[in-house]
Amino acid sequence: MTPAGFPPPIQSMLQALNSGETDAARAQAQAILQSAPGEPNASQVLAMLLLREGKAREALVHLEAADRAAPAHPPILNMMGAALKQLARWTDARAQFEQAIAEDGQFIDARLNLALLDLDEGQLGAAQTGYEAVLALQPENATAIVGRARAALALHDNETARDFAERALARVPDHELAALTLAVARMRLEDFEGVLEVALPLKDRGDVGPVNQAYAAGFAADALDRLGRYDEAFELYTQANTLQADNSAELKDVAISVFSPAVIERVSQALGRPEASTVPACAQGERMPVFLVGFPRSGTTLLEQILMSHPNIESFGEHAALSTACGDLYISEEAIGHFSALSEEGAAARRETYWQEVAKLGALGDDQVLLDKLPLNTVLLPAIAKVFPHAKILFALRDPRDVVLSCFQQRFGMNVAMYQLLALESAAQYYGSVMSLGVRARALYSFDLYEVRYEDVIADLEGAARRVLEFLGFDWDPAVMRYREGARARAIDTPSVAQVVEPVYTRGLGKWQNYEAHLRSVLGHLAPWVRHWGYTE
Repeated sequence: MTPAGFPPPIQSMLQALNSGETDAARAQAQAILQSAPGEPNASQVLAMLLLREGKAREALVHLEAADRAAPAHPPILNMMGAALKQLARWTDARAQFEQAIAEDGQFIDARLNLALLDLDEGQLGAAQTGYEAVLALQPENATAIVGRARAALALHDNETARDFAERALARVPDHELAALTLAVARMRLEDFEGVLEVALPLKDRGDVGPVNQAYAAGFAADALDRLGRYDEAFELYTQANTLQADNSAELKDVAISVFSPAVIERVSQALGRPEASTVPACAQGERMPVFLVGFPRSGTTLLEQILMSHPNIESFGEHAALSTACGDLYISEEAIGHFSALSEEGAAARRETYWQEVAKLGALGDDQVLLDKLPLNTVLLPAIAKVFPHAKILFALRDPRDVVLSCFQQRFGMNVAMYQLLALESAAQYYGSVMSLGVRARALYSFDLYEVRYEDVIADLEGAARRVLEFLGFDWDPAVMRYREGARARAIDTPSVAQVVEPVYTRGLGKWQNYEAHLRSVLGHLAPWVRHWGYTE
């Protein structure tokens, strides 16, 4: 919005907004709306300011008023889409962006928002097409150039991602997202010195926020790791994680998540109650998922991609259907009491909720089984035993020392569980808490369970896949060995995204030995688990 051509009060409001005087712009917009309720320009300004504050519901009220006053106006439609996306109403947001484009095919903001929505939803081909459409209209649009690079990266077209990211930086040298995208592309292309060239300056820039600084430090650490400069890499991993921890300090003591240490400890203790072992009746023929559990960085993403290449197996990635359906049984001491004595009706209601949540993710064929892959659902094994008593369980294992180190080296999206992995000591303690609960649950309930070791998959991928499929009751299909083709076309939302499209490699085996001097503080804590799972000390 520009001031020219508007009445003086609106010109003054827009000048204040364009000058960064947001308080003045807000006050003037409110004054305009008092005398002219629904005035579209003032409504848009208030909505814009509210969206910046994350108040999408309030913003939407003003935008709906603006839309009534000025129907089918592309900027209003576009901003409504932005508000709806902020509210996670992605289908409604898409409709608004598409209508804005239909009204004005050259409206760049709506095209960029729609392309970003496609990228966020994993519609990678559509995102790529959307960014190319913007570039056809504005060849030097830096946002579109970076978006095109990110779409290429998601499609594992690393050369194209590198080229577009370099093009964006040539146009806007301080573009953070372009620099991060270029670091990832160069990493995948094994240009490790090139990663350091772009990531090291970014991590120290004062105008870069802590999250992007952490990503930059982590990417530089990854490059140093691949160059064999392990002490320098460890220092940067620590720096990256410290930044993340400081930026997410509110997660430290969260106790209302099923994955929080406090809840895990409470559930583990509850398994000692006599009534905890009772399992409600469930018909044998009722549809059951296959649960793939374990701990992060234990090879679950690789196994998921292998198995979902079989025509009878479908996976919708990591999702919260199980914790949504059963999490209420865990949160409070009173809830855990109800969990211990869960009724047949209560279990059936939670199965229904689970399948309703799954249906939001996609459709299953009649001859397909759902592979529900979320490593930390190990914590929910007691709930699985009671709600899905006939489900098959795949329990992923990897040398605990490699697991904890690998978790420490990743840049996870932050939540209460991932916060525990930002320091070696808390990561090792969290591993022990999760696995202790898993072992207790396995001893208490009669699971139909098969252990899958990462090391076995790496050593003999086909043999391991055949054994898992036999456990699941499926015949062999050669498509399983072509899993990389399918993985390249999918949006994989885990830190393993780059690894699962590579040929199987062994560099992750025994990697902890490269950092043994830095792991001394946790090796003693992990030693019992190394022995328990049968790894060589």
